[in-house]
Amino acid sequence: MEQDSDEDDQISSTSWTSGRLLDGDDDEEAPFYTLTSGESAAETDAHKGLQFVSRGNWHRHVHVPLVHLLRRALLQHNWHHAAHVLSALCTEYRDVGHIIWQVGSEVLYKHPRTESVHLQSHVDNMEKVVTLNRFQVHLEFIFHLLSKGRLEEAYETIKSGPLRKKRSCFFTKASQPIWVPIVKAYTGLIEYGLWVQGRQRISRQQQDVSSFTGGYDTQESLMLDSTLTTFEETVQRHAGKAENNFEDILKEPGVWDIFVTKQVEMLEYYGRTEDAEKDLQKYWEKNPENPNAHRYYYFFLTRHNRPAEQKVRVLQELQKIVPSDELILDLVCLKQEEDVGECVGVLFNLLDHHCWSQDIRPWQKLADILRDIHSTQSLPLLDVVEQCWDVRQDWWPPYHFPPTMATCMVQTDTTLACVKAVVCSILSPDRGFVEAVSNLLQPNQRAVLEEAVKVGDAWRRGQNVRTSRSSSASSRGSSSDGGRSGANRSSSSSSSSGSRNSSSSSNNSSSSCISELNNSHSMGENAV
Repeated sequence: MEQDSDEDDQISSTSWTSGRLLDGDDDEEAPFYTLTSGESAAETDAHKGLQFVSRGNWHRHVHVPLVHLLRRALLQHNWHHAAHVLSALCTEYRDVGHIIWQVGSEVLYKHPRTESVHLQSHVDNMEKVVTLNRFQVHLEFIFHLLSKGRLEEAYETIKSGPLRKKRSCFFTKASQPIWVPIVKAYTGLIEYGLWVQGRQRISRQQQDVSSFTGGYDTQESLMLDSTLTTFEETVQRHAGKAENNFEDILKEPGVWDIFVTKQVEMLEYYGRTEDAEKDLQKYWEKNPENPNAHRYYYFFLTRHNRPAEQKVRVLQELQKIVPSDELILDLVCLKQEEDVGECVGVLFNLLDHHCWSQDIRPWQKLADILRDIHSTQSLPLLDVVEQCWDVRQDWWPPYHFPPTMATCMVQTDTTLACVKAVVCSILSPDRGFVEAVSNLLQPNQRAVLEEAVKVGDAWRRGQNVRTSRSSSASSRGSSSDGGRSGANRSSSSSSSSGSRNSSSSSNNSSSSCISELNNSHSMGENAV
C-alpha cells in the first residue's frame, strides 16, 4: 500500500460520479448505491488507492484497485470498510456486477447495522442488472432468509417475487426448464418448514390443553379446541402443498436428495408408507449413479423390515458405484449365510481402500470367514480365496502388513493388530509382520497367533496338494491322448487291453491324491 500514501493528496477529495445505473437503461435517473457509505470519506481507508473518477473520465477503469481493497476488507472481516468500497464499485457496475451482488450480499448479512429494508432494496436493485440472472439473485436471498429461520418471510418472498411471476419476460427458452423445477423444489421445502413449525405449535397447544386438571369454564375449553383445530388444518394444508411440489420435481431428472427425504418424512408421518416406498423406488431407479438414492431406499427398507432380498439388491447396486461405502458391511451380514464366496470378494474389495485399513470390523469378518472356510474345506470357497489373494499378494503385505509398523499398530489398537496378524498368517507365507506383532503381545495373546500360523501352514499345504493334483491331471490327459492315437494304429484287442491298463492306473493315481489331500486336511484340523 505504498502507493496509497503517495496519492493521498490527489484523492483526498475523491467523489464518485452519479450518472450510471446498475441496469444501464437510463443515465439521467438518480444513481443507485447498493450500500450506504460512511459518515465521511475520511473515516475509512477505502478511499486510499482509488483512482480519481469524475464526469468525462468514464473510460478510466477503477475496479481493479477497488477489488484488491475489497478483498483486504473481507479477509479482515471489516464490513464497514467493505461497504465503502462497494459503494464506490457501483460506478463500475458493467465489469463487476457479480461482485456487487455476491460480496454486497455477504457484507449486508454480516454488517451490524443491516436491516431487512436494506436487504430487500439490495435484492430489488440487483434484479435489474442485465448481466445477472434475476432468478439466482432472488433465490440466494431466499436462502439467506431460510438460514435465519424466517420461513414466513421466505414464503411470501418466493410467492411474490420474479420466481413465481407468469410474465413471459421472466423466462427464456434456455432458463425455463432449469428454474421452474427449482422454484417448485424450494417452495415445497419452505412449505415443509412451515409444516414442521405447525406440528411444534400443535404439540405445545396439546400440552397446554392437557395441563388443565379442571376448573376452567366451557368457553375457554372451546377456544383451545378451536385454536388446535385451526393449527391442524393449517399444517395439513402446508403438507399438501409441499407434497404436490415435491411430486412435480421428482418427475424431473436430476439430484433432489434433500427434497425426496422431506417428502418421505411427511408421508411416513401420515402413515402412507406405500406411497413413500414408491417415491423412493422411482428415485432409486432414475438415479443409479447417485449413492444417496441407494442409501435412502435401503434405510427405508430397513426401518420397515422389508425382505432381505430387497435390501441385498439395493446394496449390490450401491457396491458397484461406491465399493468402500460403510453399508457394504451390511451386505456382508445379509449374504454371509447363503453366499460366503461373494462375501469374501466384497471384503477384499472393501479392504483395498485406505479408509478401512484401520477399522477392525471388516478385518474381523474376514478372519472369521477364513477360519470357517478352512474348517469346512470347501474347494469352491478355497478357490475364491486363492483368486482374491493372487491379485493382491504383491501389494497387500507392504500395504497392510508392514513389519516396521507393527509397534505403532500394537500401541494404537492391540486388538486390530492381532486380527490383522491373524489374516496375514493365513494368507501370506511371510512371517515378518506376524512375528513383529507376536513379540509385542502378552504370552496369553500369542496363542491366537500361533493357532492362526498353524491354520495358514495347513492351508498352504492343501493348496500345494491341489496344485500338484491339477498338474498330474493335465499330464494324464496328455498321456491319454497319446495312448488313444496309438491305439487307433494298433489292433482292437490291443486297444482294449491298453485302455483297461490306463483306467486302472488312473484310478490308483486319483485314489492316492485324494488320500494325500484328506491326510493334509486332517493334519490342519488337528493343528487347529
